[in-house]
Amino acid sequence: MKTQVTTPNELEIRVERLFDAPREHVFSVWTDPALIPEWWGDGTVVEEMDVRPGGRWRFRTSYGPVEGEYREVVAPERLVQTFQDHLQTLEFEDVGGRTKLTQTMHFETTEQRDTTMQYGVEAGAEAGFERVDKVLQSLHV
Repeated sequence: MKTQVTTPNELEIRVERLFDAPREHVFSVWTDPALIPEWWGDGTVVEEMDVRPGGRWRFRTSYGPVEGEYREVVAPERLVQTFQDHLQTLEFEDVGGRTKLTQTMHFETTEQRDTTMQYGVEAGAEAGFERVDKVLQSLHV
């Protein structure tokens, strides 16, 4: 279940991953404030998480605050949210009891996209998704 990272155009990064869990469980990992610290790691604290269109989210991490606003919430299929300096669309596709997650990050400039790529998107996503796998395993118990 390797994470695949592509740059489909000058303004986007796309991350895809297949999870061995039902779509509802994968969606809940992104929307349940009790589960966020388990896979974000680094002592993440959920300070605010109002999962509805127009609702805000804010996490405190060891790197500082991370925040955004939910633009669209269609459980358990789709989340659209701002994430610091870009727009993120997360699509959760049911694939026979498994879930394909497609995360598309849309930036205003190519420079923003390239800077994010330089931070190591692939390694960071893979490490985070391995922690998501562990959370999903605990939900199956």
